[in-house]
Amino acid sequence: MGESIHVMTNYAQHDGRLVTDTGSVVMLGRDKGTVAPYELLLGGLSYCLFRTFESVTEKMKVEYEGMDMEITGVKGDDAVGMLTNVTLQVSMTGAPDEKKVRKAFDISTRYCSVFNTLGKIAEMKWDISFH
Repeated sequence: MGESIHVMTNYAQHDGRLVTDTGSVVMLGRDKGTVAPYELLLGGLSYCLFRTFESVTEKMKVEYEGMDMEITGVKGDDAVGMLTNVTLQVSMTGAPDEKKVRKAFDISTRYCSVFNTLGKIAEMKWDISFH
């Protein structure tokens, strides 16, 4: 059996909060200082992909100083509004071997569970720029 993931949520009329087992709290909503559902989803994608990339680069001995990701999700026009496209713009700094970084990122997209889960419903695209 796989890893179990657990969160607790509490709601008032229009907003709420998500509490993790470690005690982290994320305020949920659409107002300033809160996070909406698709923002949580894309944020989860970003962190899962980064952690996977980090693991791959350690194994491949790929060097880099930093990474920024800008992720855009496009929802369909149907009543459910599921994601149809997700685009990741990755900005790398301090990466002397661009070819190895691209390979490591490509491998990461194959092993990131959130990337693969979203890939079942949306077209996933990514590009890396180096600075």
